[in-house]
Amino acid sequence: MPSITSIIEELSGALSAAANGCGYSADNVGATVGISKSIGDISCSLAFKIAKEKKANPSDIALNIVKKIERQKFVKKVTVESGYINFHLDRASFSRSVINDIIKESSSLGSSVGNRKKILVEYVGVNPVHPWHIGQLRNAILGDAIANMHEKCGYSVERQDYMDDLGAQAAEALWGTMHINELGVEQGKERRFDYSIGEIYVASHKLLEENPERKSEVKNVLSLMEQDGTYESKLSREMCEGYLEAERKTAFSYGIYQDVVIWEGDIVRQMLVEKMLEILEKKGITKKPKDGKYGNCVIIELSDIRDAPKELQGLREDAKVLIRNDGTATYLAKDIAFFMWKLGLIETNFKFYKFIEKQPNGKSLFTTGASGSSMNFGSSDMAITLTDIRQNFEQLMVKIVIGLVYGKEKAEGIRHIGYGIVSLESGALAGRKGTWIGYTADDLLREARERAHKAIKPNAELSKEEKEKIADKVGLGAVKFEMLKMSPEKGIVFSWDKALNFEGNSGPYCQYTYARATRILEKSGSKYDYNALQSDAFENDDSFSLVKMISMYKEMAEKACREGRPNSITDYLIDLAALFSKFYESVPILKEQSKEKRESMLALVSSFRNVMKFMLSILGIEVIERM
Repeated sequence: MPSITSIIEELSGALSAAANGCGYSADNVGATVGISKSIGDISCSLAFKIAKEKKANPSDIALNIVKKIERQKFVKKVTVESGYINFHLDRASFSRSVINDIIKESSSLGSSVGNRKKILVEYVGVNPVHPWHIGQLRNAILGDAIANMHEKCGYSVERQDYMDDLGAQAAEALWGTMHINELGVEQGKERRFDYSIGEIYVASHKLLEENPERKSEVKNVLSLMEQDGTYESKLSREMCEGYLEAERKTAFSYGIYQDVVIWEGDIVRQMLVEKMLEILEKKGITKKPKDGKYGNCVIIELSDIRDAPKELQGLREDAKVLIRNDGTATYLAKDIAFFMWKLGLIETNFKFYKFIEKQPNGKSLFTTGASGSSMNFGSSDMAITLTDIRQNFEQLMVKIVIGLVYGKEKAEGIRHIGYGIVSLESGALAGRKGTWIGYTADDLLREARERAHKAIKPNAELSKEEKEKIADKVGLGAVKFEMLKMSPEKGIVFSWDKALNFEGNSGPYCQYTYARATRILEKSGSKYDYNALQSDAFENDDSFSLVKMISMYKEMAEKACREGRPNSITDYLIDLAALFSKFYESVPILKEQSKEKRESMLALVSSFRNVMKFMLSILGIEVIERM
């Protein structure tokens, strides 16, 4: 399918060849070619660049270049105005080609650039000690969108979660359950497990802060949790499985599904860290000083890293610790070992079993465990992980170490997407302080639905049940779009006024334009022949602007996938919806006197509708047929 961007690329090549044919030196021609805002559809300023070097008239140079340009597909004529080379597209043939392809491929829009390479996306990774709050929700929504982007671009995607069942927070929560009578937590109350363990965790943290001498008890619990067969290890697994089952309900309510959950405890049992350390030691990457600041620790000296990136320069610390002097592994050590498994660089005998037989999307959720069977998880071509930006440095170290051991090409298979924290207009959230209480991801979705129900205009044609379903989709779409429309590394202050704005820059606005397009097609009652689009139907600037924007959908999806930025999709959708609204206001679609022209406009509406639905699906947002 042609697109305005593909035509620009082809014209850049033709311009470069024409300029060289005139004896002009022409490099980086693409930077001088873009969509025109005045004359023609595409404009080029190359003549000015050459004129400056030659000290000549730009218009004369432009005319010389135009004489040498070979005829290009979809270009109707080329003109020169004040030194600019302007390309006027054959609007009829370009529009016909774009619309025909999109309507014919309506059930299979997307790209095949991924060529079925396996991509592993790890996201959520919530400590099993409280329900999701909105900061962790951003991780889940971002991860889901990034997985969707790769899937739509032709990659084979494995969606993975990580359960930190051996972390300090899990130990604190487990200690709390073992001392529940000391916490003052209401017992016997009917509530979901992730909420009850969250209350226990907050109360435990408070008690330990007031009695710091008892923190040694938590360290002892953590040590016993890491030993197979102990009461604490069994109780910890039960606690975390209860949490996982409960948090899935939140995930499902947001339409977020995964393929497999990897447990830290199983990573320890598979001795991944020990295997990793053996590999690093053989490569001479690690050291174990006998005394000093790092005495009896296993470390990587930063000064030993060849071609160190600028992020490692000027740091206060001179080494990264993998194994502490008490023999415990740091998060960095576990991450390096885990990524080796993700990329198929280290052998394991993980066993998997079905934790949930059938998720709402129809697929099973698997998990590692002491029993089960071997499966084809891991061993990916690329491993993507999402954490907040405060872990950027650690994730960079993982990539550096993989590069030192296996080379730069393997290291390029590691991708970290760091995201900024999310706060409400009332402030940030923190698990151990309990400030998530009363504003969890569940609370956010519940309020979104309530607000959406009030915001949607009454429609006598809709039943009460239909209105509720629409409000659910609008509310969920509003939250997801608001979480995704900012570039990942930037922080978000969540605003209801912005999220539920039906006038623009929001998920509901995009859903509304889709519903409007659907309504137009319903009212038309036409079975249009998209192979016979009228030649002059797209001479209207607003109509053709919409065609050009629609033509870019595939490249925008690929760009977002390549850069790991779902906000590229939201930006595109906002522009697409705005152009459709402008087109709708300026073109009397259902009142066109010519039957052929009317059907041509309906074909354009249909192609807009297909692209809007496809791009929203990348963000995990459902369309609404009527509103």
